[in-house]
Amino acid sequence: MTFSELVAKSGMNKSTIHRLLAVCAEEQLVQFDAQGKTYLLGPKVFDLIRSAYGGYDIQAIALDEMVRLHGQFDANVTLGVPSGMDVVYLRILESSSALGSIQRPGMREQVHCSASGKALLAFLPDAIIDSKLKDYVFERHTDRTIVDTQAFKSALDKVRVDGFAINDREEYEHFLGLSAPIFNFMGEPIAVLNIWSVHPLHSIDDLIGWSSELLASTRKVTQLIGGTAPD
Repeated sequence: MTFSELVAKSGMNKSTIHRLLAVCAEEQLVQFDAQGKTYLLGPKVFDLIRSAYGGYDIQAIALDEMVRLHGQFDANVTLGVPSGMDVVYLRILESSSALGSIQRPGMREQVHCSASGKALLAFLPDAIIDSKLKDYVFERHTDRTIVDTQAFKSALDKVRVDGFAINDREEYEHFLGLSAPIFNFMGEPIAVLNIWSVHPLHSIDDLIGWSSELLASTRKVTQLIGGTAPD
């Protein structure tokens, strides 16, 4: 922010803001960009954040919400993280019903055909999305698979509006998925909670009906790690 923006947003007077900025700059908590005439976070802030993030296990923090969702819907609930243009699942709670596939931690899915992949990509800056999709190969798995960049970007736009992503039999003929992201302190998606079931046991409308509970869970985990959802 500029000095004027800091004054306006804080509600404090100019002399107080000036004094606080001087102290923070001396302690390397903020730094001044002379070219843009803006104040940025300083290196010591990122040291503190790195130390804080090194002290938590996202699997342990998310587990209570995973158990809650699992108990409420008796569907498979997974926790995934990005790995290149794949999603890797760290933890899986399986439904008591046989859903046609044995899931294991370490399983991977491509971003374009998974609800988790869409949820992780949708909230990145457009320039980063464009970079990631350059030369990306949209492999077709079913008749419902998204196979071109523009259609995929349109799907990401919908995720931004809804706050969650869906997978309606795009990777396998019978798998349905619902995913929502977990955000870090910079509003970046760093993990995803996913609920999935199979057709015709459930329909995609059934899963969408669960979205409010899924979003409540991802908001809770985001809050617990000191994160914030983007505007």
